[in-house]
Amino acid sequence: MTKINWGKGGSFNHGRVEGTDYRCERYAIGDKDNKEYWYMLADNHLTYLCAKGPFSTVEERDQHIIKEVEKRHESTNHR
Repeated sequence: MTKINWGKGGSFNHGRVEGTDYRCERYAIGDKDNKEYWYMLADNHLTYLCAKGPFSTVEERDQHIIKEVEKRHESTNHR
């Protein structure tokens, strides 16, 4: 769980977290000088599990997606 594989073309804003059943959708709000980055997370059972943000950078958002998936994956495995 170290990488998000983002789509291309019409699926540019959609991604899958490698090695899991989680998928995410990225979006930004604001103008180019004052952009905030957000995401929505889903799995094979629920659309959507959560929507989180704002984040200051794309990197910060993507790191948070990985952490959120790891937390949910850990929680699911210990039920």
